[in-house]
Amino acid sequence: MPVMTKAEMEKFLSGPLIAKVATVRADGSPFLVPVWYEWDGEACYLVIRQRANWLKNIKNEPRVTVLLHNDRPPYQKVIIEGDARIVGGSLQDWVEIGKKMVKRYYGPKAGISYLKGSIDQPRFTVKVSPTKITTWVNPPASVIAKKPRLAWHPRYYSRASEWYKEHSRERRNKRPIRG
Repeated sequence: MPVMTKAEMEKFLSGPLIAKVATVRADGSPFLVPVWYEWDGEACYLVIRQRANWLKNIKNEPRVTVLLHNDRPPYQKVIIEGDARIVGGSLQDWVEIGKKMVKRYYGPKAGISYLKGSIDQPRFTVKVSPTKITTWVNPPASVIAKKPRLAWHPRYYSRASEWYKEHSRERRNKRPIRG
């Protein structure tokens, strides 16, 4: 299964990706929001504007899912399922995380300018402590061209399908699939 190593995941999460955070509304319906994030090797931090609607979702239901992915080959993704907890609401609680974020997303000059321009806007720091992390890296296109079955995790295959049978033969015989 093409999962990321810890080192690959850390490198991937250090990039300026946009996190998609799924929360649950009070009525039970899902809510998804794209946000900046900071990963410290153990937890995912979010800085949420005080007036953001999804802040109350976290207060009511702390279980969240954070998706980080790229939309170009090799199509990597990290899914963090966890519990979100508000860990601070003062400037001192979020400004250091905010500095890291703005530099990563806007660069040092524009980032600090953006931060200074919005510093008086109230925010909350939310820590997402992972309960489960799932990673995936699609093999390179050159590998997929020869072994297309490697693009899917075997658990998705219908065991009665030819696709699954070929995948099983390939794994058993360790031979490349032709055509």
